[in-house]
Amino acid sequence: MKRLIILIAVISNLSAFAQKEIGNSKPAVKVMATATKKAIMLRWGVTTPTAWKYANKYGFIIERKTIVRDKKVVNQPETITITTVPLKPKPMMQWKEFTKKNTNAAIAAQALYGDQFEVNMNEGGNGVLSILNQAQAFEQRFVFALYAADQDFEVAKFSGLGFVDITVKENERYLYTVKVALPKEKKYQIKSGGAYIGLIDYKPLPKPLEFVGVFKDKTAMLSWNYSILKKYYTNYIIEKSDNNGLTFKPITNTPVANFGEREIKPSNRMMYVDSLFQNNKGYKYRIKGISPFGIQGPYSNVVQGKGVSPLLHNPFITKSKLLANGSALLEWEFPFEGLSTLKSFQIKRANKAKGNYVLINESISKNNRSIIIDNLQAVNYYKIIAVGTDGSKRESFPKMIQTDDSIPPAVPGFIQGTIDSLGVVRLNWKQNAEIDFLGYRVFRANLKNDEFIQRTFEPIYKSNFIDSINIKTLNKYVYYKIQAFDKRYNPSQYSEVLKLKRPDIIPPTQPVFSSFKVIKGNVELTWITSSSKDAISTMLYRKEKGVNESWQLLDEFPIPVNKYVDKTGKEGKIYLYTLLTLDDSGLESKPITPLKVKVTNNASKPLIQKFVGNVNREEKFIELSWNYKEKKLNEFILYKAEKGKQPTMYRVFNASKNTFKDTNLIINTKYTYLLQAVFMSGAKSPLKKIELNY
Repeated sequence: MKRLIILIAVISNLSAFAQKEIGNSKPAVKVMATATKKAIMLRWGVTTPTAWKYANKYGFIIERKTIVRDKKVVNQPETITITTVPLKPKPMMQWKEFTKKNTNAAIAAQALYGDQFEVNMNEGGNGVLSILNQAQAFEQRFVFALYAADQDFEVAKFSGLGFVDITVKENERYLYTVKVALPKEKKYQIKSGGAYIGLIDYKPLPKPLEFVGVFKDKTAMLSWNYSILKKYYTNYIIEKSDNNGLTFKPITNTPVANFGEREIKPSNRMMYVDSLFQNNKGYKYRIKGISPFGIQGPYSNVVQGKGVSPLLHNPFITKSKLLANGSALLEWEFPFEGLSTLKSFQIKRANKAKGNYVLINESISKNNRSIIIDNLQAVNYYKIIAVGTDGSKRESFPKMIQTDDSIPPAVPGFIQGTIDSLGVVRLNWKQNAEIDFLGYRVFRANLKNDEFIQRTFEPIYKSNFIDSINIKTLNKYVYYKIQAFDKRYNPSQYSEVLKLKRPDIIPPTQPVFSSFKVIKGNVELTWITSSSKDAISTMLYRKEKGVNESWQLLDEFPIPVNKYVDKTGKEGKIYLYTLLTLDDSGLESKPITPLKVKVTNNASKPLIQKFVGNVNREEKFIELSWNYKEKKLNEFILYKAEKGKQPTMYRVFNASKNTFKDTNLIINTKYTYLLQAVFMSGAKSPLKKIELNY
């Protein structure tokens, strides 16, 4: 026993007491108990490797306190120490014979006394295996020692982790306390554990539930509900009979444990795969559980079955033919060497070679090699399915049969559509009702007379379609038409073209003022209308300058109206005018820069009576003079022009000025001068004109 190599393939749930992450648990004793008809059986363990080290050295003490007698709580509970000497693992020499006949005893003995402790793992595994592969040898000893005790109650007793109390009475219930016998001077603390139980709590162990077997090629997959009985059993014995149940023998030398259980979403079933010596021979199985106290439970129900040879061959269709009465003939072959594993044939049908095949005949004799099929559709794809005696299936390649059909479906009608602000087009129309109807193809164009482009990659069955278009384009409309197809791909005529207006997100261009006049207090405005094709009207707004008020809509003018006379202005006030354009989608252009106009009434102001000019060619100037006696004058404006040219503003004089000497002259030139008086109110006198030759 100096060195024992333990070989284990997969162990994840090593012990009912060992912590899942070594070193993260607080040191404590965990206790479980069960009642037989005449005794109380106790099992315990500790939660950390260090606690296990101290427990092996100092042992465990068991105290029993009588709590209930004759169904009444005892006033003064009676406490006794059952273990006069602390329970420790038995000495190494006492394990020698035990380990020769018990694998779990060998594991426990090696963990307790072996000079070296090596655990060889297979590659792979779950998270717990990864932890074990990296754990220290001492931690491995701790985990495997508790695992071995958990698998065999006799090993638990040898390890100082189990005890049977036979001094109990039927009319009493006890509180058992198990603690490590640590000396008082030890500062290390291990919390004690306990269990409350009495003989009255005895219940027979349940039999395993939902035991089933699936029989395949020389294998039997056995399965039962593990989670329901997890608290009762840690191991199972599986027995097999090959003589119709006369005798059963265990199929493994050691009980079967649930190795490899997942911590996250564990399966509620336990499985075992057994090899069968031969197929077509009857086998029976039953199982029974073993509790952590070594007690075997009752047998499960018996499951039975036979291994079956797998189906290895495929059928293949050799002939397909349309018959005069509208039905079809299918013929196929199947290899002779596969007949022993063949149970029957089936037929499946689909609309496409890679479509969804539906079973149309589920039971055809294994001796048949042909069949007549009725109720054909326009296009049919058939497969012959071979069903094996083991339930497996193998299928042929598909074969197409088409009926004669040259009549196209009806033309799609009642087409409607909408386009939202994002350019998503939603079309819908009346659904075709032909039996052999296949689907629709949708076509689109930007101009009615352009070539239409297909928008569907394959025929669509539903009578609606969603498309997307570019709305930032100069094409105002988009056009759609639809065509229907039957399963022989006979096309209908195109539907009527559906014209849809693209959503307008581009506002129209702005109008612009071209001129204005103020005549007798009326403001005459002229503008150039928007150049946008979808512009429908021009809107004129006005507000008084310097007044905190909203813009007032004066009027809305349909395109191409471009003039307006505002007769509502008050003389002497300054108004701001602006324009914007409205298109047929309700979009507005931005308002233009306001035009500032002062309302005056020139008709009420008298003409300048005296306006004369004196030409002095020697000194090279023309002297102008005038006389105007009206009050509240603001200024005079002088306009000048050479012969044949339009007058332009030349000078502005204050109201007290009445003469001007012009030296900006050219010899032998005729000049026109115009003079106008401007009043404080903004009103202007009529222009006074003179012509002079220089």
